Formats: sequence, structure tokens, C-alpha cells
Amino acid sequence: MKKISLVIILMIISFNLNAASLFDRDVGEEMRCFSARSLAMGSVEIASSEEITAALNNPAILGLLHNKFGFQLTANVTKNDENREYPLYDSFDGYLDDAVYVSNAHFFDKYSGGIYFSEQLSNSEKLTLAFNFAPLYNFDFKYEEEMRNNENTDNDNEQKKIANNSFIGSGKIYAYSPSIALSLKNSNSPISSLSLGFGVSFLEGESEMDSTIIFTEWAKEQMLNDSDSLRDTTYTMKNKYSGIRYQGGLIVGLNERINLGFSYIHKSELTKEYRTNSDTVWADTTIYYPTKFGIGFEYHPRNEWDTKFSIDAELIRWSEYDSLYDDVLEFSAGIEHIMHNGIPIRLGFRYQPSGQNKEITLIAFSTGTSIKLPHNFVLDIGTEIGKRNYSEMDLFPDGYYAHESLWDTTHNDLPEDRDEPDKVSDFMINAIATISWKF
Repeated sequence: MKKISLVIILMIISFNLNAASLFDRDVGEEMRCFSARSLAMGSVEIASSEEITAALNNPAILGLLHNKFGFQLTANVTKNDENREYPLYDSFDGYLDDAVYVSNAHFFDKYSGGIYFSEQLSNSEKLTLAFNFAPLYNFDFKYEEEMRNNENTDNDNEQKKIANNSFIGSGKIYAYSPSIALSLKNSNSPISSLSLGFGVSFLEGESEMDSTIIFTEWAKEQMLNDSDSLRDTTYTMKNKYSGIRYQGGLIVGLNERINLGFSYIHKSELTKEYRTNSDTVWADTTIYYPTKFGIGFEYHPRNEWDTKFSIDAELIRWSEYDSLYDDVLEFSAGIEHIMHNGIPIRLGFRYQPSGQNKEITLIAFSTGTSIKLPHNFVLDIGTEIGKRNYSEMDLFPDGYYAHESLWDTTHNDLPEDRDEPDKVSDFMINAIATISWKF
């Protein structure tokens, strides 16, 4: 038992290297959209958008902006509820049910924005310049659990707490992106409009992941004769990222009612510097975030309300990040009705398989609206709810804490590591507010 601290450290290191602890924490949560309107419509941003920051996915979107100058700022708050369950069996090894042994609920925030300027070159040609900043990959997460013994709870007794365990992550990779788009119009041509766009994203960011096991004073008191077995453990991994990404796009207007959009994001090459709390110098490696090919469709039907229907499909080559990852196809769809009073109603749907395992899928539904404010300001609001289920092994195996001084062994054996993976359910709520001004 005196070597338990070393075992814990080695296991925690393996969690970080093998991405086995928290979902997407090494890769980071990929940001799918950067405005409230886009979120409310299922995160469509290839052929249909009136938002500046959509240029991060398809720079040709800038050619659809009608005003000469504008800017927007977006605030995004996410609530993540995570439950972890393990199976219960009776004394005859019969399955009874799954028991939730830890539940976490935490809030995280993100911010983005952009500015653009358009110049009408002629009656049929327009040039638009823009600059955007936004987090592309988000490493924020928080996992906390209490380790308690098997003391009975009769007569209002409480099981004794042995340790507080946690995984906490923070940081983001930001994109600082200038973009340019040229749009052409010809009402007498089968292609009534054409917009070409190109952008460069300079990527910078940091992340930190902390894994801790802090034993309680009660546990340490029980182990006075073997205190070395219960040393508190903290493992920290720090990362720095820098690199560049290119994105281009095309939007073809077949008539005033149909737009086709095409987007291409080149594989991003980033330098990743990293060190742990036991390292004295930084080491570095090269990582690649995936190439993306997207196609979008927007239809503006004849309708009493001003209506737009949009759908996007995007191929993401996650195998470029890791050969063990899957290339996946994502889908988004959204509809917008603008009523007689000018207030829009927006609804959306998003289907997002994971590159780590394409069988693990996030399915989300969204809605939102818009409010016109004085002096050409507009406030867009969007909300999204999504759920994802997957399985993984226990993050803090029970065998770490198996010591006779901490457990009642009269009728039960000391705890052992569970062989079966836990069932994990993530329930996420995103709320976005975007304020924009154009003239």
C-alpha cells in the first residue's frame, strides 16, 4: 500500500495521454457556430447567414451582407449536466439497474465578435473585408466526485468521506481571422449571383488540465500508522498552441429563391508545446486539426411569411488528427419565419457524430428569435439543447482506496476496480446572445 501514490500518478498520466477520462478533453470541444441566429437554425453557416462571424466557416457569406459597415459581439453560456452510472447486481449476480454515482452540473462562457466593411465597385460588383475573433476549440470542463466508504447509514449515519477527486480543464484555441469576399450579380444570367470568399485564421491558445486526489482529515487519521499511503496527488498538464488555418468558400445564387454554398477548410497545422508539473522544460510536437468539406442549400419559398429553409452537410476528416479517429459526416437544418410584425421565429436541428467514435452522436434541437433595438442595433437570441451518451471506464478506480482502515470489512470485501465501463450521459444547454449594428 505504500506505493499507492506512485500508482495513482501513473494512472492519471495515462488518462491524459490516452484521452480516456473526459470526452473530447484532449481535442477540445469544436465550436460549430458563432452567432445566435446560426445556433437557433441548427448551426447552418454555409449557404445561409447574415452574420459576420460565419466567415470562419464560409468566407463567401460576407458577399450576402447588404450594408456598408457593421459589427457584432456574441456571448455564449453553456450548462453541462453529466451523469455517470454503473450497473448493480443482486447476490446471485443478476442485473438490477444502473445507479447514478456522480452528477455534475457546471456553467461555461465564451465570446466572439467581428467587424466588416463593404465597397460597391460597380452596379454588379461588391468587395467585402472582415475581421473576426472566436474560440475554435474549447477545453473547459469540470468533473468532481466524492469517494466514500461502505459504512451503514442506519440511525442517520453518513458514510465517511475518504477523498475528493476532480478533473478540471480550462483554456481555448482562438482564431484571429481576416477575410475577403467578392460578389457578382447578373439578373439576366442563369446564375443570378456569385460570391467568392477567402480567409486566413491565425490560431493561438492555451489549455490546462488538473487532476487531483485530496484525502480527507478523517481518512488520514485512520491511517496514522501508514500515512504514506494517503498522500494528496495533483497532476497538471499545460499546453500552448499556435498555428494557421485557411478557409475558402463559394455561394451560387441560382435565382432569388435558391442559394447553393460550398466551403473548404484546410487542415490546420499547430505547434503544441506542453509540460507537466514534474517537468522543468517545455516539450513540443505538431498536431493537425481536420480538413472540412461542406455543402449548403438555402430555399426561400413563396410564402405569406418571409421564410427561409437551410440545410448543411459537412465532411470532417478527423483521421488527419489521429489515425484511430473516424471521418464523420455532420448535418444541420434550420428554418426561419419572419412574421408580419417583423419578429422572426427560428427552429433548428443538428446531428454531430464524434471523431473519436462515430457511433457516439450529439443530437441537438434549437430555437430563437430577434429583437430590433433603436439606432440600427439588433439583438438575436438563440438556445439549443443536446444530448450525448457514451461509455468509458471509471475515472478513479475504487481499488485506489482499498485499505482495511477505511472500510467495514465485517460483511464485505474491500472494493475492487470495476471491469465494466460506466454509462455516461451528457445533457447540454447552450444560450447565445448576439448584438449587431449595421448601416
